[in-house]
Amino acid sequence: MRVRPFFWLLLAFSCIGALIFAAAIRTHAPAIMQVRIDQRPPVSVGFTTLELHLSDPQGLPIEQAHVLPHARMTNMVMEAEPNSVRALGQGNYVAQLRLYMAGPWKIIIEAHAEGFDPLEQSLLVQVP
Repeated sequence: MRVRPFFWLLLAFSCIGALIFAAAIRTHAPAIMQVRIDQRPPVSVGFTTLELHLSDPQGLPIEQAHVLPHARMTNMVMEAEPNSVRALGQGNYVAQLRLYMAGPWKIIIEAHAEGFDPLEQSLLVQVP
């Protein structure tokens, strides 16, 4: 019994198509973000420091993440000034925000890392 060349070509194209499809699909793994405010309570003079730790579900640190903190007041239209974020290594990051007015603030931290789902965490703080 002889297999016709058409069926060999069909098999080859099917295999190549399956490989291309598998290579094109990107799966993102879940990640874990832990956030801690360095001082209690945050102050309106100086900077409020946030300590972040990013890891995968197995506890391995996530390096080279892009961390974006934003802060805004919850009782009026006011946002914090631009901030700085430093990577300390081993999945640890430090973000500094200037919450320059007393009152309630909402701090939103977004983290993006290659191969992981985007993370977002919110903190509600009261600045005296």
